[in-house]
Amino acid sequence: MTAQAARPAVPIVPRDNIAIISGSGKTPSLGEVRGAIARGAAVHDWTISEVQPGELVASINVRNKHYASVMIKYSETAYSVTYRDSTNLEYQLSGTNAAPTRRDDFNSALPANTPMIHPNYNRWVDTLIRDINLELRRL
Repeated sequence: MTAQAARPAVPIVPRDNIAIISGSGKTPSLGEVRGAIARGAAVHDWTISEVQPGELVASINVRNKHYASVMIKYSETAYSVTYRDSTNLEYQLSGTNAAPTRRDDFNSALPANTPMIHPNYNRWVDTLIRDINLELRRL
């Protein structure tokens, strides 16, 4: 068993309507926001693909073993980062018997069907958001 597999799944932390704050105090254009998101994502090797204006998919592949993908919806004033897909990150819904954890007491206190994942996912997304926000402040 690897150290990665030994950690129990935790709830996916929602990241909705994160305010866009530019360093100039001006409202950036949609293109400027897209550029800042792409530059922020690249800092830690997230790859970006555009779904349509205002929507991007960001993906990260860690050591060719762990994969996560998120949807980033954005406007000139806010953005949201939502779980899309993953591999080898123990994704499951609480209340299912897919993969019982050592923390059944914690999981039983969650509402049924709460999305759960390896804690590294939340850390990776936190870092992605931090890097995006740093790029937005440069606008």
